[in-house]
Amino acid sequence: MIAALIRHAEISKDKNVLVLLTLLGSYLAMLVSAVLGYFWVFTGALALSYLSDIHLHKHEPDLIKFLGKLKWGLSIRVLVRELSVLVMLRGVAGIDGDAFVVVFLGFVAVHSLRLVYTFLCMFIKRRRALPVRVRNLDLSKLNMPEPPPQIAFKSHERKLLYLDTAVIAGALASHYTKIIGFGVLGVALAVTLAVVGMLMLLPTVSQCRRVPSHERTFKILNQQVAKYKPEVVLYFSYAAGARDSAYQVNMWLDTLARLGRRPLIVLREVTTLRFLAYTPLPVVCIPKADDLSLLELPEARVILYPANAGKNVHMLRIAEAKHVFIGHGDSDKLASSNRVSKVYDEIWTAGEAGEDRYQRLRGTIPSADLVRVGRPQLSAVETVGPRPREHMTTIMYAPTWEGWTADPYHTSLVLMGEKMIRMLLNMDQPVRVIYKPHPLTGKRSIQATRAHRRIIAMLEADNARREKQAGAAAKAMAQGDKRLSELEGRMGKLKAWTVVGVYGIWDKDRSALAKPPKESWEQLQGEWHDTFWQSRGHDRHQVVTGQLPSLYSCYNESDMMISDISSVVSDFVQSEKPYVVCNPSDMDPELFKQLNPAASAAYILGPSCADLQTGVDAARSGGRDRLADHRAILKRYLLGDGDSMVRFNDAVNALFSRASEKFPPGDVAEPILANPFTRGQTVMHDATMPIRVIRQHHPNSMEQYF
Repeated sequence: MIAALIRHAEISKDKNVLVLLTLLGSYLAMLVSAVLGYFWVFTGALALSYLSDIHLHKHEPDLIKFLGKLKWGLSIRVLVRELSVLVMLRGVAGIDGDAFVVVFLGFVAVHSLRLVYTFLCMFIKRRRALPVRVRNLDLSKLNMPEPPPQIAFKSHERKLLYLDTAVIAGALASHYTKIIGFGVLGVALAVTLAVVGMLMLLPTVSQCRRVPSHERTFKILNQQVAKYKPEVVLYFSYAAGARDSAYQVNMWLDTLARLGRRPLIVLREVTTLRFLAYTPLPVVCIPKADDLSLLELPEARVILYPANAGKNVHMLRIAEAKHVFIGHGDSDKLASSNRVSKVYDEIWTAGEAGEDRYQRLRGTIPSADLVRVGRPQLSAVETVGPRPREHMTTIMYAPTWEGWTADPYHTSLVLMGEKMIRMLLNMDQPVRVIYKPHPLTGKRSIQATRAHRRIIAMLEADNARREKQAGAAAKAMAQGDKRLSELEGRMGKLKAWTVVGVYGIWDKDRSALAKPPKESWEQLQGEWHDTFWQSRGHDRHQVVTGQLPSLYSCYNESDMMISDISSVVSDFVQSEKPYVVCNPSDMDPELFKQLNPAASAAYILGPSCADLQTGVDAARSGGRDRLADHRAILKRYLLGDGDSMVRFNDAVNALFSRASEKFPPGDVAEPILANPFTRGQTVMHDATMPIRVIRQHHPNSMEQYF
């Protein structure tokens, strides 16, 4: 346990470790003071344990999980707290032992009621947990029962474990006053609260008897999907954490919304739905593979995959559609030319560079399966241009993460990050730094986490120094934060307007959905970004770890970017601004450029960071440095020519037409293997009449295969 605490202390914020130690210390103090009979010490330690618990549950969910792994979860902590109270009460057992018995029976009653209460909540949760979650699809025909009162249902596990607070308070009052009535009153209050909560849940328990069946749920879902008639599907399952991987699907949402065909988004993890950005498109989240097979997509003939994940095979089984790997960025990393991609019908790359990467796989991927479609997302990236006079040279540092392997040179963050930031902050002519690390930073490496936090501390310290010299900055930022909060609230309402149903809780007010908001998501996002950058001033460093401000907005605000070999380099080339690529392995710069074509127009920075000033000077040139012409040529090589959205849309249409020639929309081919009634023939049938029709007549012949 001590070793685990030390390891956790290495990857946590100092204040988190302090709260954790305070919590554990309070329980130790309770036990010791109870044995020694120090009433006021015990009371103080008890109050401290409650405050620490509440803080952890509200602000530090990761620490709560960590305590669970140490076998010191909330249930254990509650039992230890109650045991300490009983030890403390041994001093009043002389009053015929009544106080001790009352409190002991009170704890027994509370735990018994907690068991029944938890059973009711689990019953409601399981009955209301639908096999599918959706956005922008009307599933109100399911007639789901009203959700239970939030005060009685939400976070019920934690609330129930605090139910003994009344018993403990009564016990301490009895101990101090020697009056047993306080203990009885505390037990009565705890029992009353539990009973009232259960009574509030009973109507929902009764209504849950009419929750729609699994078959009816998918029947209604398929009816709504059939009305929409999706032609293109974006399928996404993540390989890492949902919060960290959501950007892989989010980057394609705007592109899909501008397609000339009807797209549907299919997700496999419920958590991804929570972190999915705003989209007006219909979204279906189906966690189980068996349930995914019940989703009917008779019109869909193109399926797009932003990531290589194991669960992709559950959608690749659809033979009527063409399957396309579109990726979530175009880079010189090995992941951008993965041999696994040969399972797809086509691989779409941004430009000629993407094709060349796959050609290096020595014939694994046929050249006919590689299609250049550009990067439609990059329309939001502004090209280099004049800056306002008050604009301070802005350097963006966007390191990639440490990767899945033990390669120490995958990211510059560990070996070079702090050194670069320190040099930037100590330059004769001040610069502004925008630090935007990869979402997966620290996923595997403690060293990366440490470096990340030290960089943030350095930037915050320098911001504090600059704000002392400019007192008006803090006031402007405070006003900006107020405006940003208002805009985020309006954006939240707009996003909620699209969520017709999530996790079995349905919007009953159909009239509200019939009145779309007056403002668009694009307008709100544009205003948010304008407000953010204006309120931050021209010299304040920024640490960007969330969805806002967006990556491309950071590009537009920057004069130069420092990064590693990753997709952000290829995307940044769209701006034609100077950029620096880190070479932490200290490879020969010319060989480094040959192996990584995206870096061929970059200033290469070795582990000593000796050439950093050269890159900063290029940033101050306004895009008129010695590599400007080379960047323009590289841009065409990496990203292609012409309008990327037109090229992407044309690629979708061409592939859709090819798939439709073989399988016209509405027809589905199902091979019935070794069936005595079909003798292995390929049977054409309508997608709305699945194989279950055959099962009804010949159940034994089919069950062995499905």
